[in-house]
Amino acid sequence: MIQADAIEAVQVVAHYQNFSLAARHLHKVPSAISYTVKKLEEQLGVQLFVRDNRKVEITPAGEHFLKESRKILADLNKLKYTTREAATQGEAELRVVLNNIVCQETLYEFINAFNAANPHTRLVINGEIYNGSWDALFHQRCDLVIGAPQHIPEMVASDSRFRCATMGTVRWLLVMSPEHLLNAVERKLTRNDLNAHVIIAIEDTVRTFSSGENWYNVYSRRLKVPNFRNAIECAVRGIGVTALPYHFARYYLEKGILVSREVDDVAWNTHCYLAWNEEKRGAALSWCLDWLGDEGQLNNRFLSADGDTCHIP
Repeated sequence: MIQADAIEAVQVVAHYQNFSLAARHLHKVPSAISYTVKKLEEQLGVQLFVRDNRKVEITPAGEHFLKESRKILADLNKLKYTTREAATQGEAELRVVLNNIVCQETLYEFINAFNAANPHTRLVINGEIYNGSWDALFHQRCDLVIGAPQHIPEMVASDSRFRCATMGTVRWLLVMSPEHLLNAVERKLTRNDLNAHVIIAIEDTVRTFSSGENWYNVYSRRLKVPNFRNAIECAVRGIGVTALPYHFARYYLEKGILVSREVDDVAWNTHCYLAWNEEKRGAALSWCLDWLGDEGQLNNRFLSADGDTCHIP
């Protein structure tokens, strides 16, 4: 009988094309992954991978096994969750990821409503940045993402497990201290103007996918910080300039702590998504999707500047 851990090993090796990287992802030693795949090949009587010193390549038989085994593993995971639901009258646990772009003012209302409606389900909330949210969803570190960025990785887009709903547009602003040298430039800023100054950027938490398409990638003088709170503080102190969603910037602009300047030819990530794993959809996840609402409600709840608490990311 084919074991679930062998199917998972084949999937991860095929993704990384490397036994060592697959082992690191699965928290095992490379020899254990190699042995698992070899025993499976012996059991099937076919070669799933062609190996050389640098990487492994999947064979046509391996491609077939990979495609069909995804369905089997998905069915096993679904069986696990539906069995728990039968015992607890809902999912045992629901894992939600918030992309750092979203306003968290609504989060506490959501938690209170969730706990009241889903008393048998433990809610786990974590944060990710940019493509880290897609990475977490695809690799099953969460069941629901609020605020996933607009460029959907191909592996997610082509996988029938995942569903998305637009949250509408995000308005971005380039901000800086009023005393910053760029604020003295008496015209619309250009990319060349920015080249001479420190750009404060937030590190993508992606693990396996490519890093997101971010506006600051073209600049060499980048200061990486872990979150918008640090980016704002660096901008306030005149360390550099940064980009903020309007719902985070408004408070500081109205107080005169930061100023906003227009800049030509910058591609912002102007849309984001609510995304979830449809295979994990039980009573609790369905409740979440109903409570979160349509595009207008999502935009108002998570991408609006209403309320002074939204300036604290």
